[in-house]
Amino acid sequence: MSTNKNLTTTNSKKKEKRANGQGSIYSKKGTAKYIVAVFDVTPAGKTIRRRKTMNTKKEAEAFLYEFRRNQGMGGTSFAVNPKMRLGEFMENWLDTLTLESESMRSYRTAVKCWIKPQIGHVLVSGVKPRLIETHYKNLADSYSGSVLHITHTALMGAFSDAFRLGEIPFNPMLSVKKLTKPINKRTPIPIKDATKIYAEASKDPYMQARIEIGMMKILRPGEVMGLKWSDIDWDLGILTCSRQVQEVTGQGLVFKPRKTKDVIVLKLSDAQIEILRIHELAQQTARVFWRKDEGLIFPNSTGSKKSPKADTRDWKKLLSAAGISANYVRYQMKHTGVTNLITHGVDEKTTATLAGHTSSTVTMKHYASATSESMQNALLVQDAFRPSPEQIAKILHDREVEILLRTASEAE
Repeated sequence: MSTNKNLTTTNSKKKEKRANGQGSIYSKKGTAKYIVAVFDVTPAGKTIRRRKTMNTKKEAEAFLYEFRRNQGMGGTSFAVNPKMRLGEFMENWLDTLTLESESMRSYRTAVKCWIKPQIGHVLVSGVKPRLIETHYKNLADSYSGSVLHITHTALMGAFSDAFRLGEIPFNPMLSVKKLTKPINKRTPIPIKDATKIYAEASKDPYMQARIEIGMMKILRPGEVMGLKWSDIDWDLGILTCSRQVQEVTGQGLVFKPRKTKDVIVLKLSDAQIEILRIHELAQQTARVFWRKDEGLIFPNSTGSKKSPKADTRDWKKLLSAAGISANYVRYQMKHTGVTNLITHGVDEKTTATLAGHTSSTVTMKHYASATSESMQNALLVQDAFRPSPEQIAKILHDREVEILLRTASEAE
């Protein structure tokens, strides 16, 4: 009788361990470990049987409890693909994004250069906060704060999306302490060098107009490349900027709305209208050799959209010809123009309007406005920043003397 009772008890315990909708725990044969067996539902709605080996029964019970809790909230305690590496995980995430090409380029660069080479081999299931924080510290030794920021943003986005969609059981990024480092801000070009650059550019109608719009009208490089002659109202002396040229993977150079999605209208001074008129006249001759005319103010040599690479190449040639050794970038023209306005007392709202920015404060944004008087003052400041014909002549003469002396010295 006692034997039958023990047998019944044993069978009862086995049934309690058998996997069912709530999961079960049983010892792993020949070891001191335990196995948790459950039925899990994938994001696609498919029910599959899963097992998890734990070192102790206490750990197994804790895992099963957590699984039931997650399942009750529509989550999971298992990764959809437990063998997936972080590099593949990040690439898959990139494929789901539908962002502007500039943002996509930043994320792809972060994954390609600052995630995959260093920690791309790590299993997603093995990613821990300490691993990520150590990676950040290693990056900080060689890279800027901008690199740390975009890397953190990419990892946070990928893991947050995967956790939200039930593809991973938890988000390790929630416990990661972001490592901050001062971001290297672009500075304005010193007035002495800016004057040399403008003087050298004045030799060519195209380059003078390019620097005039980039430095005086303070547009972004892509916005300058997107300007068309039809954007100018010659009678009213107004330039409208509504688009930019961007390089999109698989599409090449395309027109896109401005970064802020809005349209800005810029007043042109008489001097700026004259500079653009001279450039337009010179362009008439070049049109004979164009394969396509897209009506652009600053096209490439065949009349089509000009790439950032080509514009950068022309910018560097200009710096070299002007005798500038500093490695200035095109975007610094915008910073230079903004700084010029601010240092000469142009109010914040007018400067923000000319630069295509939103106001620096809510009050300025909603209650202040750029008056016609302040806008006229800004045009006067821009015209004053441009070197006079006498200054340009002296700068070019000094540059020629400098080149001759250097050539004679090298010949000796």
